[in-house]
Amino acid sequence: MYRLFCNKKMLFSRNFSDEFLNDYHYEKEDSSQTVENTIDIIKNWLENSDDDLALDDVDNSILASAINKIFKFAPAAGGIVLVDDGIVAIERNGIPDLPKGHIENGESEEEAALREVMEETAISELAIIKRLPATYHCYLLENQWVLKKTSWFLMKSEAAFHPKPQQEEGITKVFLLNKDNINDFLENTFVSLREIVAGLPYYNNPDSKNSV
Repeated sequence: MYRLFCNKKMLFSRNFSDEFLNDYHYEKEDSSQTVENTIDIIKNWLENSDDDLALDDVDNSILASAINKIFKFAPAAGGIVLVDDGIVAIERNGIPDLPKGHIENGESEEEAALREVMEETAISELAIIKRLPATYHCYLLENQWVLKKTSWFLMKSEAAFHPKPQQEEGITKVFLLNKDNINDFLENTFVSLREIVAGLPYYNNPDSKNSV
């Protein structure tokens, strides 16, 4: 299922995936009335609605064409880092968050994720365990809708936990999520991040050694 979050609302399609955007070659459909109608539906949802939008009945090529016409793409990467018995979290601009940032030119997703975690938290000795599901969210920037895909990686660090927040990026706090504060984090963070954190076995299994 494809889920695109915008603040607290979600656009979703059970039949669509990011691969359709990567393989976007739908010149014939670009000029069709169906694409224009889909663009109007999505823009109206972005600008005027607080409800979720289901687009299961829209052809994948049509939806890919509409999304490509509406949004500018901004690839990003981040890490869910296991340290001791917790997960590394940050507070950015007053909102609980996870370390992540833009992928620079020439960087792989893995390289960007490791760099962003180190820059935003000063945590070292990082190692990637596995890739996690990507998240998608959008925002309006200077009258242009931006779609950010964040590629997530589960990581671990064997270093002692002596973090330093990257204040120039609006980060004021680096802390560990555990059983005492995880629910508060999930309640106040971005909707897209709730699914990532709550989906981890470290969160769902109270008997796990690394459970939060």
